[in-house]
Amino acid sequence: MNLSQLPAFRPVQFRTRFKLRGLAAKRKATAMAAMNLGAEQMPFEPNALYRVLHFRIDTADKAAKRAKWAGGQMFNLLTGQSAHFVPLYGTHVRQVLSWAGQNVPGGIAPADRYELRLDYAKLAYKALRAKFDQPK
Repeated sequence: MNLSQLPAFRPVQFRTRFKLRGLAAKRKATAMAAMNLGAEQMPFEPNALYRVLHFRIDTADKAAKRAKWAGGQMFNLLTGQSAHFVPLYGTHVRQVLSWAGQNVPGGIAPADRYELRLDYAKLAYKALRAKFDQPK
């Protein structure tokens, strides 16, 4: 699977049927701000990053298997899973790109959600696995 024509990462696009306005929008923003405690801005320890990447790569591989038939494509569409991208917060995109040996661009906001290309996630996963497989 050649992913070179895809961008390294992209911002997550939220799809909604309608936009909230007025008081409803303010209530939603307040509720979302209360839920957002800044935990997504904290970088992972290498062991935790390894586990997160393991889960996200496995999810993307399962989405690729499902995408081979129409029902699986519909499931991927409804759940927002992608066979080519892994969802992460900006802080974690920076970590993964640095573990993958790539240049980290400067415009990544820590609290924003991004989708990182699967091959970069696999490169970082292999680098982390090599770090943990070394004898101490």
